[in-house]
Amino acid sequence: MSESTRPPVPAEALAKTIDHTALKPETDEAAIRKLCAEASEYGFASVCVNPTWVALCAELLAGSSSKVCTVIGFPLGATL
Repeated sequence: MSESTRPPVPAEALAKTIDHTALKPETDEAAIRKLCAEASEYGFASVCVNPTWVALCAELLAGSSSKVCTVIGFPLGATL
């Protein structure tokens, strides 16, 4: 099948492959709440946040299909 004849990927299927991220050290609670609301609304695979936001994200995403992902020491050693 040539690229021009491939069927389009449905938006819902594409959304399930997206990891929505907020990893800047200056990210605040309002940004995290917005990130989680968007992930839940669109059905993104996960939100990826610094460890300090994991508990809040888990609470905000409870009951949604989106998961919580975190990083350690990235960026700039932001682990707290």
